[in-house]
Amino acid sequence: MISYTLPLLIFLANSALAKNIVHIQIDDLRTEFGAYNPNHVIHTPNIDKLSSEGVTFDRAYAQQALCNPSRASYMTGRYPDTTKIWNLIDNWRYMGNKYSQLWTSLPGMFLAAGYKSLGSGKTYHDTVQNGAMNALFEYDSFRSWSPESLPYRNPGWTQGIDFLGCPETRWGGNVTVAWCERKTGDMSDVLTIDHAIDLLSEAVNDDGSVDTPFYLAVGLHKPHMPWIAKPEHFDMYPLDDMKVAKQKTLNGTNIPEIAFRDCDSPSPYEPLEDSDAKIARRAYYAAVTGMDEELGRFLQALEDSGAAENTAVILHSDHGWQLGERGMWAKNTNWEAAVRVPLIMKVPWLEGTAGTRSDELAELVDILPTVAELAGIDVPHTNLGDRMNPIEGKSLVKSLTGERVKSAAFSQYPRKPKDMDEPWKSNGIGHDEAETFLYMGYSVRVEEWRYTEWYPWSQEKLVAIFDDAPYARELYDWRGVESEYMDYDEVENLNVAELSENQETTEGLHALLMEQFQK
Repeated sequence: MISYTLPLLIFLANSALAKNIVHIQIDDLRTEFGAYNPNHVIHTPNIDKLSSEGVTFDRAYAQQALCNPSRASYMTGRYPDTTKIWNLIDNWRYMGNKYSQLWTSLPGMFLAAGYKSLGSGKTYHDTVQNGAMNALFEYDSFRSWSPESLPYRNPGWTQGIDFLGCPETRWGGNVTVAWCERKTGDMSDVLTIDHAIDLLSEAVNDDGSVDTPFYLAVGLHKPHMPWIAKPEHFDMYPLDDMKVAKQKTLNGTNIPEIAFRDCDSPSPYEPLEDSDAKIARRAYYAAVTGMDEELGRFLQALEDSGAAENTAVILHSDHGWQLGERGMWAKNTNWEAAVRVPLIMKVPWLEGTAGTRSDELAELVDILPTVAELAGIDVPHTNLGDRMNPIEGKSLVKSLTGERVKSAAFSQYPRKPKDMDEPWKSNGIGHDEAETFLYMGYSVRVEEWRYTEWYPWSQEKLVAIFDDAPYARELYDWRGVESEYMDYDEVENLNVAELSENQETTEGLHALLMEQFQK
């Protein structure tokens, strides 16, 4: 437990000074809507309004483009190679790092500091539970959440209603069929917001004050598949008006096949038919708009509560999403569209920040130390687990007022090809043990470049074999590309790692990767 100084105890006792945190986590949302591209057709008035009231980060990145490892990373403040979570099946608390049972989580940090720690919806990934026989311990239970949030409620899983709208495809199936219209929209997000509003109303007094400051995590499931939205949301996106990716395959790109994950395209060289791609894009767009509508209900409730001026709102996705660029659908790569995420921070007490933008190379692993500083509490550092594996992110609070605190952002992704003659084929790792991985791709994003190296994987030690030469390298030129309002069709379409004029660049970026990951 954290030991508190007298000034901090006085701070927590004074509700007039208390700083609350709302932490909104969205699943599979890419940076392609009004706040990030005002020319795009996706309609998100509520996120756009939040952007106009806060700081929008144009270059923020997930540490792995997969739900479980990304959430384990930012909810603990540690990189995937520290959590030892890279797949969908392992629980970071019990099946990852040997010290992780003793770590203080992000919600647990607020709980230990005397806050109410509240949560609704998909915050942790759904593997962080102990099953129906032990529901009281789901979602990290009392280690993360106050009694008001127990047993934890994520309607899609703990209440089992997530897929009622698409019974034939559930969340699986080809992207062209894993969607449906429903008059009520996605019920898991509806119920998540209902519960979040209830928690908010219980935490805030009628006059907008709080007896105890609160951290409230709100986890929205859409636009995760299946893409469920109201008919009117689908109607906003006429099928004939849908555009498709310009670079549809790996043809002529020099991109190594291992960078591609086996997905809904027949192969890296055979894209979906344009008619199918339009169906998938339309369904994704509708799901985004439906999610935004539910989010708007909560943000309005926060305004109506009277607590908004004393509450910071942090919004981000767990990773990005690809919509046919280079033939790739879903996440599961180290490319920009998969690892780049929306990140918006509204901090009412920081004057002059409303409606501003940051070009900081931010990482989701930075969320934990950032919200700690905003709330005026210490990051976890006293117990054995937190001493053995200190928090690895950096606070981005200075970035909110225009300073730069970082020079690089890192991501990674494992691969398990069945046939190295076709390393793109059947190479997914989502439901495979780390002991069966064959390669790990490590990626670094800097001001002007993205660089990735693919290394053999030690199945015994669960580390990359950095003594071997990389199996493949990727270098993408970002010079002259506007990060603000960017177009994913225009970037990372040509791997220039092997060009002689880029040798000095690749050597420098290789050194950055080794400094970060070779430990």
